[in-house]
Amino acid sequence: MMEASVNDPLTPYAIARGRVWHQRLQPFTYSFDYPLWMVWCDLEKIDAMLGRHWAWGRRWRPVTFRDQDYLDTRAVPLAEKVREKALSLGLNWSHGRTVMLAQWRTFGTLFNPLVLYLHFPQGKSQPDSMIAEVQNTPWRERHFYPLTFSRNENGVLLVNHPKAFHVSPFLPMLLQYHWHLHVALPDLRIGLEDRDKQVCVFKAGMKLQLVAPDSAAMGKGIFRFGAQGLATLKNIYWQAFKLWRKGAVFHGHPAGENAQRDDGDSGDDGNRE
Repeated sequence: MMEASVNDPLTPYAIARGRVWHQRLQPFTYSFDYPLWMVWCDLEKIDAMLGRHWAWGRRWRPVTFRDQDYLDTRAVPLAEKVREKALSLGLNWSHGRTVMLAQWRTFGTLFNPLVLYLHFPQGKSQPDSMIAEVQNTPWRERHFYPLTFSRNENGVLLVNHPKAFHVSPFLPMLLQYHWHLHVALPDLRIGLEDRDKQVCVFKAGMKLQLVAPDSAAMGKGIFRFGAQGLATLKNIYWQAFKLWRKGAVFHGHPAGENAQRDDGDSGDDGNRE
C-alpha cells in the first residue's frame, strides 16, 4: 500500500522519515549518513497521536511518550513547559501553535541529540521562531537556543548565532552556527553549518518526508528501526572512534554556566558533531 504524504502545513501530526547526515570539511574530509524516523506533532495533539496505534502510549509501549523526557524531568505537560521555556528565553508563544520534531522512546530507549520546537503564528504555514534543545554526553547536559528566523528569496528560513554549548569533543567552541530550514511539506530539510569565521568546517542535516500517521506507517518504524535510541548511540560512538583514528583533534569540555545538568533518566544519550 502506498503511503500518503502530508502536504497540509497545518497538519497536527505525522511520521517524519528520511536520513540524517554529517560532513566534516576541515582539517580533513569525512562524511556519513543513516536512516532515521522522527515524530512531527503539535504539542496540544500528543494524546491524539498516541491514540492512533495500539503500540503507542504514555505507559510502556513499543513507542512511549513521556513529558519528562523533554526540556526537564518534570512530569508537567510538555506544551506548558515549552511555553514557559519560550517566555524565559524572550519568545512569546502564548498564541499560535508549537510543533515538536523529535524521537520518542522506542522499546524503553531514547537518544535525542536535538529536539526542535517550531512556533507557527496563528493561521500561518511557516514558523517564525524555534527552540533547539541540544543534549550532549557523557556530561548529560542540555542547552536551549532561542532562534528567530529570517527568510531568503527562495523561502528558506535562516538564522545564525554563536556556538554556546559543548557537544562534540572533536569540534571547538569558537564557531558560528548557520541554520537553514526548508518547510515545504511533505518535504522537510534542516541543515546546520559550523563556520570558523567564513570557513565552513562542518555540516549536518536531516532530509525528511512527512507521511500520514496511519496504522501501517506508525508500525513500520517500530519494526524497521527497533530500539532506535540504542542504534543511534552505537552509530555515534562508532563514528567518534573513526574520527579519533583519523587524527581529529580532541577538545575537552570547557566547564561553564551555559549548560543545564539533566539529572533525570532520559534514556540513552550520545554525542554528535
